[in-house]
Amino acid sequence: MDYYKKHDDPPGNLHEAVRLLGHAKRMRDVEAALKGYLWNRGNNAEAWMYRALALAMQMNHGSAADIQTSLNYAADLAQKSHNPNDLVSVADTMFLMGQLTRVGALLDEAAEKIPHRSEPLKMSVNLARIQKDPARMGRTVEQLLALGWPGEDEYIRNECRNQVEKMATVLREEGRTREAADLEQTLRDALGRDVYIRLTWDGYADYDLAVDEPLGVTASYDLPRTVFGGSILKNGYGLHPEEVYVCPRGFDGDYTIHIRTIARDDKKPTIHLKVETILHEGTPQEERRVVELRPDQIDRPIVVHLSAGRRKKTLPYIDPLAGRLEYQAKGRSSPAKRKSRRQDVPRAAAKPGS
Repeated sequence: MDYYKKHDDPPGNLHEAVRLLGHAKRMRDVEAALKGYLWNRGNNAEAWMYRALALAMQMNHGSAADIQTSLNYAADLAQKSHNPNDLVSVADTMFLMGQLTRVGALLDEAAEKIPHRSEPLKMSVNLARIQKDPARMGRTVEQLLALGWPGEDEYIRNECRNQVEKMATVLREEGRTREAADLEQTLRDALGRDVYIRLTWDGYADYDLAVDEPLGVTASYDLPRTVFGGSILKNGYGLHPEEVYVCPRGFDGDYTIHIRTIARDDKKPTIHLKVETILHEGTPQEERRVVELRPDQIDRPIVVHLSAGRRKKTLPYIDPLAGRLEYQAKGRSSPAKRKSRRQDVPRAAAKPGS
């Protein structure tokens, strides 16, 4: 208290002090530092301070009422700042501490601001499960399945199915049969994708799939997700000869498919490639098409036209490098590892447009 009466330290200094004290397991000093700062320098208060204070008080066996008050202050500041990182972190702490009343509002705002990030939506699924809330579950599953998730799409789609099935079972056991049926129908409707494109090949090589979307952006290895909802889910090479692009909710127009030769091994040559496309997957309007190609035919673009697409608005802009790093962090190898695995595959000769 005495120190912060005399020193108007910036929040960054307090953060470093709390970090060092926490690392040393001096949790009573963490609590004292935060209380002294917040009491004397309340105008500098940030959401993380009250969140850290709640955690420190819990570890120091403080009163439940004081912990709840601190978490509520953290939620107030997170909602005032509209910072999605604050919204998510405070919601996470409240969830872990069993203070669920305000978690939904925090997650909903975060999901609105960062619809291209899965964290608030995954947490919303957990909240819906705990609260047995089929409306939240259905709404969140729709949001998750409205996008492709590079590096974790299969996991997310499977988890959406699993969570809906488990909740439907619980609802039926409680006599909420209609809610269970509505939730299952929501899942069926959400699982369908407006555009699905899959490239496969034989031999030992590396081909990259790129898709020009109707409003002028190209989804590719360098930009695995676009602001128009398209995503490169799989980037195959060598013994993993598969590339997948999806746009679960797309804008109407032409989706132009390009295939780029990255590397090939003449000892195990590619004889043919196959492009499979699906429009309106899982609906009565579903259209499937398969195009077989030889390697000397891949310079010819393939076009599929989407009508009655379900996307209504664009996503926030994502820096291409940040998007690729996120993709790699969720299961893809880093560029260095990717290159090392290709060292035994000779580079293809450059071709116009490749």
